[in-house]
Amino acid sequence: MKNKIWGVVVVMVMSLLITGCFAGCVKSNNNTNTTADNTTTNNTSADTFGNYHPAMPDMSYTDEDDKVLTNGTVPNEYESPASHQGKLQYEDYKTFDYDDDGHEMNKYLVVYTPYDYDASKEYDILYVTHGHTGGATTWLGSPTNVYDTKNVLDHLIEDGKVRPMLVVSMTYYDDNEDEETSDYDMAILNSFGKELRNDIIPFVESKYSTYAKTTDHEGLKASRNHRIMGGFSMGGVATNLQMKESMDYFKYYMPISGSLYWTTDAYANRSSYNAGKALQDAITAQGYTRDDFFFYMSTGTVDFAKSTVEKQIESMNKLNDFFTFGKPSEEGVNCCYGLGVDEGHNDHGRETAIYNALPVLSALIGRE
Repeated sequence: MKNKIWGVVVVMVMSLLITGCFAGCVKSNNNTNTTADNTTTNNTSADTFGNYHPAMPDMSYTDEDDKVLTNGTVPNEYESPASHQGKLQYEDYKTFDYDDDGHEMNKYLVVYTPYDYDASKEYDILYVTHGHTGGATTWLGSPTNVYDTKNVLDHLIEDGKVRPMLVVSMTYYDDNEDEETSDYDMAILNSFGKELRNDIIPFVESKYSTYAKTTDHEGLKASRNHRIMGGFSMGGVATNLQMKESMDYFKYYMPISGSLYWTTDAYANRSSYNAGKALQDAITAQGYTRDDFFFYMSTGTVDFAKSTVEKQIESMNKLNDFFTFGKPSEEGVNCCYGLGVDEGHNDHGRETAIYNALPVLSALIGRE
């Protein structure tokens, strides 16, 4: 009897030791992850990367009376490659010369996919365009020549400040070639929305995984809460114009250093043009209300566009029942104006703008 009891004890002890060893091995495997480039990283698993909900960032006022927010400075390390890097790829698509004779054109985009992109998941998407004389590579660079803005985006996602998203960098120029214009591209921008809505968005979202269940008008409209339009300089003008005509496609707008006062309508009616009223009328005409958009406009203290940007902000502030500026965490706020200290009309000013605006917009989208 004694020998039988002893034998049972030995078996139990051996079972516990084996179980403990197995559990230790499993834990060790879960704490490390070998990435596609064969580097090993700790505390990040491909199963959990990006499965987070960014918190609304704390923000302070440069001018509380006028509700001007201080755009924080981009950390130096954000301009260097992140540990978890997204990818850039060219995408060719067909469109038409909407601002001239309507002939068919072949153009290309630069598309950013976040680290560990999974086509079975749904992603928010940001569409951005450049300023005068720019191109499709202006924002992020190319697959073989990555720009700092792409690194900033990688870090924002890696640090959990922004939900993993797709970014489409595009050009409004015909044939992807800079065009000599006498009006700083104003006339071209009047037609770019047609290319964006008819050709670019359906093409991209039929190939990449977004919240759009279908890429017809109804499917894109149903997924507008996960789509952002942004741009710099004349691209900021393009962003404002899409608010006037593409509310079915976008809920979030990120114009940087470009205002409606740089449009043909404004120049044709210099003495009477009111950007705020024009914007409100256009949004209402599309069947939308103050609850159907969020607007984050940025510029820098030494940016030559600051005066026209603030002229638009002033006109919008006069309609504060429709456009309510303030901190994005405050009740009823649907507009932000962020000012970067010592930022000019350049690449770094653009980086500062997205470093501040994207975490806000991503946090808001995450609440949908």
